[in-house]
Amino acid sequence: MAFYQSISEYYDHIFPLNNLQTGFVTGSFDAGSELKILDIGCGTGSLSIALASCFKKVIGIDPDTDMLSIAENKADNKLKNLSFEALGMLDIGEHFQKNTFDGILCFGNTLVHLGSEKEMQEFLDQANYVLKPGGKLMIQIINYDRVIDQNIKGLPTIENEFVKFTRKYTYHPEKKLLDFETLLSIKSEKREIGNIIHLYPIRRAKLIQLVRQSGFSDIRVWGNFKREALVPESIPLVIEVIA
Repeated sequence: MAFYQSISEYYDHIFPLNNLQTGFVTGSFDAGSELKILDIGCGTGSLSIALASCFKKVIGIDPDTDMLSIAENKADNKLKNLSFEALGMLDIGEHFQKNTFDGILCFGNTLVHLGSEKEMQEFLDQANYVLKPGGKLMIQIINYDRVIDQNIKGLPTIENEFVKFTRKYTYHPEKKLLDFETLLSIKSEKREIGNIIHLYPIRRAKLIQLVRQSGFSDIRVWGNFKREALVPESIPLVIEVIA
């Protein structure tokens, strides 16, 4: 995807490792357990690398090869139980065998890059297929109920000594799509990179319906990675379900 290729070099300045994500995942499994984890939309691999010290096997997948090159350089072949593969969300059912993983992660608003509910259903079906019975699927997207109902026009700007990253939304209800417009300012280069991509802003109730239709149970919903309750003002939507 051209959007991620254009910002891959600066991705870690925009989205550094979120330790709350790491704690959320490790808190859902027995410490030191012999488990296999799939990190979907792994980007530059920060979360996959962090989790590799906690689990028997971690595989990070992303369709963007520039992102994966950065991930592999960061890992530097030091973690023998960690690997990266150039795959999309809808490739996992064909690429991996049935009952392969104990946990699947799909964080970073990755799911809504799929273009329809039909594609999301297909992904969830594939996730259930490659998960072992009792395995867990964890998804984090933006709370699009808030975005749509409150006519939110964007996400908070990310700014540090290296970059400034602005994010704007334009919702098209007739298409059920959201224009996601970003502007990345690289301070040292005095350069800007602009992009617009289309997202499918699925609501919480519909996502839970699709999850149930794919055969998942024990559905838990939170408003952040601290496992705090989802409220109308929550920016993230985090769910955990069991195959």
